[in-house]
Amino acid sequence: MRKDVDITMVILTASKLNRYTDRDWSRHFSADCEHRLLIDFSQETGLTAEERRLLFPSIRAFQRGEGSDGLHLLKAADAWVKAGGEPAYLEAIRGFIREENLHSAYLRQYMDHYHVEAARRSFSDRIFRRLRKLGGLKCEIIVLVTAEIIALSYYDALSNAVADSPALASICARMLRDELPHIIFQSHALRRLPKRSLDAALRWLLMEASLLYVWSAFHPVFRAGGYGYARLRRESLGYLEQSLSLSGVLKERTPKRKRRDPSL
Repeated sequence: MRKDVDITMVILTASKLNRYTDRDWSRHFSADCEHRLLIDFSQETGLTAEERRLLFPSIRAFQRGEGSDGLHLLKAADAWVKAGGEPAYLEAIRGFIREENLHSAYLRQYMDHYHVEAARRSFSDRIFRRLRKLGGLKCEIIVLVTAEIIALSYYDALSNAVADSPALASICARMLRDELPHIIFQSHALRRLPKRSLDAALRWLLMEASLLYVWSAFHPVFRAGGYGYARLRRESLGYLEQSLSLSGVLKERTPKRKRRDPSL
């Protein structure tokens, strides 16, 4: 288990992806879907009973959450486009949904390898989906980006939670590679939507509540992967602050500890 240390933030605000148009994002998601992760299970040595109990409750929940037909999101995006939004945004959203479903499929392959049944329902997934449907496109995106920010810490912790599972490590690496651009994509979409004075406060409140729930439900896997609650919260709020900056709600402030990801 790794020591709980300060996060070294990836600077999303310095990414070249901030210059992307909706058509660029559509091409980005199409390219990702064409280059799917090929999971190699040949080096798997098996999981102990204890490791299975540690990993699969959260994997089943996140696998359920990653997959969706996206009908409500597509409907909200279509309404925004018809009201005068950029038409190419709709195709970009379709690409985003396809990529999210690929994430679900990767986790499902891992579960199938270990003969773990998929969750028919998940409390966390049900709550997030209900929150997304409370409003239009803005509400959908805010809830999505909140979940994606928390997923950064989750997949990092998951990849370190067990000593030897190359297949899981490759899945988590792919998830982390994809989720960072998702946060940029969603944040720029929010930049184009109407803003309210309470936007920042509401997003911080949603993040704090989501973190409390995710920690209470899945803290064993976070702890096994080197995360205490303080680290999870610090990391998630740091990325939320960057998302708020990209969304045009807060002025940009460079994180104290930072790094640039060359892939971004």
